[in-house]
Amino acid sequence: MRRSVASGIGAGLLYLSFGAPMNVGAHSSSDKLVCSRSSNGGVLVRGVCILPAASVGQPYEGFILTSTSSGGTFSIVSGTVPPGMTMPASYGAAGTIVAGTPTASGRFPFTVRGSDDQGQPLRQAYSIRVGGPLPLRDTTITPLPPGDAGSTYAANFFLSAGAPRYTWSLLSGTLPPGLKLVSTDSPADNGNQLAGTPTSAGTFQFSMQVTDTAGQSASGRVEVTIAP
Repeated sequence: MRRSVASGIGAGLLYLSFGAPMNVGAHSSSDKLVCSRSSNGGVLVRGVCILPAASVGQPYEGFILTSTSSGGTFSIVSGTVPPGMTMPASYGAAGTIVAGTPTASGRFPFTVRGSDDQGQPLRQAYSIRVGGPLPLRDTTITPLPPGDAGSTYAANFFLSAGAPRYTWSLLSGTLPPGLKLVSTDSPADNGNQLAGTPTSAGTFQFSMQVTDTAGQSASGRVEVTIAP
């Protein structure tokens, strides 16, 4: 039976929805925790469900799914999920989820045991491999939005990948007079905005550098025009 999965994290809300619900009105001795590329992206190797790989610093979701979408309550009875991630005892009608942002690399095996909503006992060994941080990139689009001398100004710098926390700094050149680096998302992203009230008109060019907690750095050339 086809199952569709949709998930997301935003504004403190994590949600799962599963289509094509199955009849769980009767106890099913065939219920089990499934592992396949078409269900949870897993691969079964010698009895262990290898879930999709993760990367340090990147949000991750892995699914612990029952074959009959019969929910249940589960716990980790051996091993551990990667640091920075958790597994709630239950989550939605299909099972539960392993989610979070991993903070350490390595291979993390763990065994889940529980029972579905009809009392069927379930058990499965899992493993998640966490790789190092993805290469940090400065994705700021330049030129920055223009400003006016004597008027309040603010423009953000942007990045991708890497591992939080991030710190921006001036690499070369000078900032427009009256503007400075401020933090709008501290401590996760420090110095990520150019803000203030510019006092001089002109076109200003400078280079910014961002460094992550893993020691990676990336830089980019920035231009901004301040009108009189």
